[in-house]
Amino acid sequence: MNCLLRCTAVGLMLVSSAASANPDKLAAALESTMEEVSEHTGFSLHVIEGDTSYSLVEGMAAPDTMLVPAHMFRIASITKSYTAAAVLRLVEQGKLDLSQSLAELIPPSYDTLLRSDGYDTDTITLRQVLNHTAGLFDHAQSPSFINAILETPDKVWTRSEQIEALVAWGDPVGAPGEKYVYSDTGYILLGDIIERTTGSALPLAVRELLKFDTLGLRETVWERGDSVPVSHSMRAHQFLMGNDTYDWDPSIDLYGGGGLVATPRDVARFYNVLMSGKIFDTPQTLALMLSADGTPESSPYRLGIFERGIDGSPVYEHGGFWGTSVFHDPATGITVAGAALKQKDYERLVETIRRFLKSKRQ
Repeated sequence: MNCLLRCTAVGLMLVSSAASANPDKLAAALESTMEEVSEHTGFSLHVIEGDTSYSLVEGMAAPDTMLVPAHMFRIASITKSYTAAAVLRLVEQGKLDLSQSLAELIPPSYDTLLRSDGYDTDTITLRQVLNHTAGLFDHAQSPSFINAILETPDKVWTRSEQIEALVAWGDPVGAPGEKYVYSDTGYILLGDIIERTTGSALPLAVRELLKFDTLGLRETVWERGDSVPVSHSMRAHQFLMGNDTYDWDPSIDLYGGGGLVATPRDVARFYNVLMSGKIFDTPQTLALMLSADGTPESSPYRLGIFERGIDGSPVYEHGGFWGTSVFHDPATGITVAGAALKQKDYERLVETIRRFLKSKRQ
């Protein structure tokens, strides 16, 4: 299968007349990473360069269905950027404060549960939960959770069950503020905090706080509980260890650490408006999101977003478990979002995007 031929003839879209875009260069780079093409291999990618945007797609979204830019993916942990931005909107509105303790913000049942496992919820702050320095174990990385979802992928998980799993399967991984340790469970707690603060279900609260409808983010939907239904015919089939995960229950990853379904082009649009300051009321809030304040020196994580460098200057990014990724490069102003159908192709996609961004700086 010739990736470049199919990308150019079938899946490549150039949406703009600006002459600066060079999709063929990116398509060629992707071709070099996709030499070992097998069943269920492919990707969807969207690039925004100033006023120009274009999509590259390759592969099959479902049996007998060619992947197109309108296909949506479970974006998994990229959802954390949206969750964190929603929390920061509540900070702007004076409804939350980053210095508040976790004990002040969660229900007594969760507080009692966490304390029983040795967590000092009086000293864990909202900021520390956002930047993964709260010392919280991650239930989602436990072998027990991985085995459970492989054995019963149709199980409906509740938020409380996943917080209980945090306690049952692990212990605190550090003192509050001591070190960076990524925790999906922390963002599940943040999802609950958003609901308790706004009085709305998480999908509805995030939709309103982040102005999805106003900003035209029509291809971004919470998979369960949103006011906008997911178009199941436009959801791509994503694969894990050879398993088609399309019918796996979304509650596996639904409550703030994940849960959104979106097209790569809408993920790129969101990151583009986020980084241009259109989500927040003041530029100070975006600066706060990207600040390293309150994080150990070695931590790559800010508030809902990774900062990693290319040639010594920052790139802001996030990835998701199902093979999704998004990057914003302040040096060039380029935003790129992508999704690989198979998890094993994710690293190759990310590598290609980083090479592309590096080449655009030269």
